[in-house]
Amino acid sequence: MQAVRIHRFGGPEVMAIEEIDRPTPAADEVVIKVFAASVNPVDAKMREGKYPVVTEKDLPYVLGRDVSGEIAALGSDVASFLIGDDVFAFLSPEHGGYEEFVLARADEVAAKPQSLDAVGAAAVPLAGITAWQGLFDHGGLQTGQRVLIHGGAGGVGHFAIQFAKAKGAWVATTVSSSDKDFVTDLGADQVIDYKTEKFEELAEPVDLVFDLIGGETQDRSFSVVKPGGALISTLQEPDKARAKKLKIRAGRYTAQPNGAQLQEIAALIDEGKVKVVVASTFELRQAAEAQSALGEKHIRGKVVLKVVEQQARTAIDDDARRLRAYQIWEDEGRPEGQDLAHWYRAGDAGATAERPDYRRYSSDVAPVGSLVIKFYHSGDQIRGYVRKVADTAADDPIFPGEEMEPDAAFKLADSHKADRSEPVFVELVEGVEWNPAWGRLG
Repeated sequence: MQAVRIHRFGGPEVMAIEEIDRPTPAADEVVIKVFAASVNPVDAKMREGKYPVVTEKDLPYVLGRDVSGEIAALGSDVASFLIGDDVFAFLSPEHGGYEEFVLARADEVAAKPQSLDAVGAAAVPLAGITAWQGLFDHGGLQTGQRVLIHGGAGGVGHFAIQFAKAKGAWVATTVSSSDKDFVTDLGADQVIDYKTEKFEELAEPVDLVFDLIGGETQDRSFSVVKPGGALISTLQEPDKARAKKLKIRAGRYTAQPNGAQLQEIAALIDEGKVKVVVASTFELRQAAEAQSALGEKHIRGKVVLKVVEQQARTAIDDDARRLRAYQIWEDEGRPEGQDLAHWYRAGDAGATAERPDYRRYSSDVAPVGSLVIKFYHSGDQIRGYVRKVADTAADDPIFPGEEMEPDAAFKLADSHKADRSEPVFVELVEGVEWNPAWGRLG
């Protein structure tokens, strides 16, 4: 597979596309086929050797911290995703996103917002999580409070404005005059031109200053924080002695991957409460150009790399490669629960008047590691076999070639379940109707 790596620290010229081995997941990891990867300022710091987490002993190193794509492989302990799930992730530093397949811990990954394509989704994770943790985990922002965000038009800043507004906070932000309309459209209540206006003279006292600029902007920000408030920065440690004297909290933080928070952000996006702004896109082979573009001028929104071309998928394609199964409800001994036979959602092509509720499967139904009893027509008879879900794109039985009577298949699955405590599902091939006489589990 292709990846953009560095073998030494330096400028964009040290970045090179190379062929490397495709990764294999550990028990708690997944492999993501990367459709798009975001370009962030921290990528340049890593490339230059100015980010302490990445040192010479880590070279050669793949750059990139956030991606969108689909699950390509699962570790043995991962039950929260299925092969082919559309996902996005903020990666730990040991894994880089500028490559065609990337490892990620399962708890770093979340289902991609349904309303975004791969490029839009890739723009979210690092910047979104940075804004979320700064405002809420470190800044403690609450409904009805006031926040001043320095640098509201950038990647982190444009998310911070929207998250704060979704929380019910009042938002002021500092931007250049050319970005005033942009951040106003995002919901900012007060917009201050940092080139011609002094925020400390215009902004009323706030509960939180979220500093994405640093330097003298941070120094001047102490004067606008209410007693008991906070000054939180992504860039430099604020003066703790000064903060203590003013009776405010102050600190710098580094954002950490968090799949659960990323899923909350995805929900806000799908609800239309948060917009994602992509400034420009580049191909993977143009990664050096993308980093140069990010460093040369102020960027409104995010810069994104297109990595692997996403193949168009139809509802029929997805239907063909997903389990058609029903969960066995042990207390009733018959298949019920969520129908996995179709990928269609209500109103989509394929939904019918008889079945208007076709919807996407739930990833906690028929996970990898479960057993499936498959019933199908063999001539004029119904036969069954038992298979284990090792790969949701495959359909390999545990006992290849061994078909049996339906009741025998039930007994086999029941004994296997008793031995290994694994969940069991039933799959009914088209035209096969459920017969409660076949048996029950448990």
